Amino acid sequence: MVKIVIVEDHPIVRLGLATVLGAHEDLSVVAEATDSGAALAAVADTSPDLVILPLRLGGVRDGLELCREIKSVERGPRVMMYTSYTSHSDATLAFLSGADSFLTKDHPEGRLVETVRATARGSRVWNVTADTGVSARSLEERVQRTTLTAREQEVLGFMLQRYTNSEIAKELFVGVPTVKTHVSNVLQKLGIDSRRALFG
Repeated sequence: MVKIVIVEDHPIVRLGLATVLGAHEDLSVVAEATDSGAALAAVADTSPDLVILPLRLGGVRDGLELCREIKSVERGPRVMMYTSYTSHSDATLAFLSGADSFLTKDHPEGRLVETVRATARGSRVWNVTADTGVSARSLEERVQRTTLTAREQEVLGFMLQRYTNSEIAKELFVGVPTVKTHVSNVLQKLGIDSRRALFG
């Protein structure tokens, strides 16, 4: 039996997910949450095998931060990002946040259940729409092949969210020149000429 926590702030989507997954004898939705605090409490209380998260909670990218927090828990659950956002950098942001799998909501129900089971078994499944998948997978592969430091991965995450150098500096409490150095190192290691090239 796969124990699942669903995190979703849209009540209809949450009900739909619970209904679809609950129809299968090998899947059990043990808790539902609408925000990060409730999600972390549910994970602590139920010790699930899998957490399903949206990319955005409350209209912001809180799903990514929540994913990082859940994945930092020792022997914590696997995380599947389930989202309607399909810009080609979204899958890469999820990857950098530690997500085990990524599925866009335009896939049919069978793909959802199949991805849930595969992720719970330990597989990494990256199902993205055809028009965004190639560039996202290409960037993910480059990240996996490089030796980006933890800070450089963090900077890349902000770059993919289109933060300016000054905005990244404020987030990381460092100077703009330091950020420029990190940005330069990231682009060089990824073999990318400019920030614009990140977005295809």
